[in-house]
Amino acid sequence: MKWLTSRYVFPLAVITLAISLCLQCAWIRQLYVAQKKSVSTELESIVSDASKQITYRSIAKGHEKSGRFQQFFLSQEWLALRQAFDELKVDNLRSQFHYGITNDSSVVEMKMSFLNDAKLKFDHKSSAVTNGKSQREVLLQDQRDLKIMDSLVNHRLDHLGWHINRNYALYDYSDGRLIKGQLPAQTVSSFVSGKYTYNLKFQNRYQLIVPSITWLIVFQMRYYLISSFLMLFLTAAAFYLLIRLMKNQQLYAQAKLAFTSNMTHELQTPISTISVALESIKKYHLIDQPEKLENYINISVHELQRLQAMIEKVLKQEQMDLGETKLQFSLIDIQPILQQVIQAMEVQVQEKNASIIFLPIDEPLFIKGDAMHISNVFYNLIDNAVKYSPPHARIDVSCSIAGHQLTISFKDNGPGINEIYQQQVFERFFRIFNQDNIHNVKGSGLGLHYVKQVVALHGGRVELYSKAGKGCNFMVILPLYEEN
Repeated sequence: MKWLTSRYVFPLAVITLAISLCLQCAWIRQLYVAQKKSVSTELESIVSDASKQITYRSIAKGHEKSGRFQQFFLSQEWLALRQAFDELKVDNLRSQFHYGITNDSSVVEMKMSFLNDAKLKFDHKSSAVTNGKSQREVLLQDQRDLKIMDSLVNHRLDHLGWHINRNYALYDYSDGRLIKGQLPAQTVSSFVSGKYTYNLKFQNRYQLIVPSITWLIVFQMRYYLISSFLMLFLTAAAFYLLIRLMKNQQLYAQAKLAFTSNMTHELQTPISTISVALESIKKYHLIDQPEKLENYINISVHELQRLQAMIEKVLKQEQMDLGETKLQFSLIDIQPILQQVIQAMEVQVQEKNASIIFLPIDEPLFIKGDAMHISNVFYNLIDNAVKYSPPHARIDVSCSIAGHQLTISFKDNGPGINEIYQQQVFERFFRIFNQDNIHNVKGSGLGLHYVKQVVALHGGRVELYSKAGKGCNFMVILPLYEEN
């Protein structure tokens, strides 16, 4: 799929996430509507059941466990008849309800009447026979039943774990006017139950009011919301990692191509030099001129050694990346190794008219390490400082001890490294371009990557402190050897 290049991945990821977000929002909205309906139904059921229980207690006092009473007064037909009797409100309608319990039977009477002449008016619209009780006794009983009704509703809500703000409104049974409480402003998140009687005194009707059920619905949807957000997060994370991986792969491919190009030029130079030297020996019969012959042979040997060193460098790095390198740990003193490396690089330093200042300290600095790889680390760091610094550069090499750690500092006064590249310089094949995207200094891009790997295998780390135009300071920090 050649069309599926990295430049299409980011917009594709954004479009996919946008579609996923829209689908999740639509799904959550539908779930919210369904959950709101379920909560409203449950709240209505709570009030209805409370009304049924309180009313049954007022009817069947002393007969609560009677099968006949339960069969009639708790049946759906009786409840529907009662609700219809309560809800039937016609203009100028007078309704009357009466029930009575004797030793052998119970009587329930419902009576409704209205005048045919619309000009005539009834004095009272609804009433109930109270079996000789005074109005005060009826009101006191009604207040007790109201408290029980509200307490039962609150108990059911608390039992469900629904800790919500709630109150109730009270309506006059006869004319339906509000006598207690206040209706909330009608909003999409509020709940108002139906109006229910709570005894057969027919004084008032109870209505549950919940100003807002939004947070209750959100709480019930919490697992769905968490899973939805988690899925979106994981999808976004997957796309992020994919884009980052593709970007790294692209950079790696570019760096690998640059490495191949650089190494081709690096290898061609000694080969070309050796080829020219051999052709000159043959063409000009230098066998008769021993001094020139020896000079050309020395040049060829030097170039062959340089060619072998480059090949070994690549092979060692390959072995290091594959984990096939086995370090030979032994007790070594760092300072003699530093001095040997500095002496070995004297020719390169003189060619650049540079100077290396090394100030050793009196005490030995022992570590557990591989002498060959540690010397290669020092060689790479000094070689980079020499190659990338201008003529007459100064390189300061110093050692210090802090706690149980040894710090070897390689400080130069070269061009420095921009902050945006300071982490990338340790990556394999990475090299810093100049303003024209050209490498001014020959190299493979393996040196600092090798340095970081070797130091890490010794239990240490490499730190870089640099500012553009103010040189670099590479610090190799290694654990000191301690006798048990």
